[in-house]
Amino acid sequence: MPELDPNPIPVGVAEYALSTDERPLRTSGVGSCGVVVIHDETACVSGLLHFMLPDAADGTSGHPDAKFADLGIAALLSAFESAGGRSTRAWAKLAGGATMIGFDSFDRPIGERNVEAAQTVLEARNIPLCGTDVGGDAGRKVLFYPSTGELQITTADGETTC
Repeated sequence: MPELDPNPIPVGVAEYALSTDERPLRTSGVGSCGVVVIHDETACVSGLLHFMLPDAADGTSGHPDAKFADLGIAALLSAFESAGGRSTRAWAKLAGGATMIGFDSFDRPIGERNVEAAQTVLEARNIPLCGTDVGGDAGRKVLFYPSTGELQITTADGETTC
């Protein structure tokens, strides 16, 4: 495990951030939400998106693009490429998508739909997904280390790295 950076870049819900100096990126409160990390080790550019919903059709106008997997990943990639990263040599990791509350409905859980939406967008952009920690019923805290490409996941059940 990399040495803990005392000052990781915080990313809130419905936000994204970039690291261009190998400073870690972190977010917490990841339940049914999704987290996408994009990394280009050649350019030393990384980005982390913490989105809430699969696509903008599920929301209303006036919300930030980062609230949605489809618009959020597009916005993250635009900023990522402006900072020198290239999606053609980048890879991604995905976390979140828990089923936090069980509902008796015919619709699929939002967490499952969030994971599928992120996978679909990444696949459409030819960005390989090289690690996941998705599903379950526990919230997560996510910490990404650009220097090593490690994604540290902390849940109520313990820790795992992918």
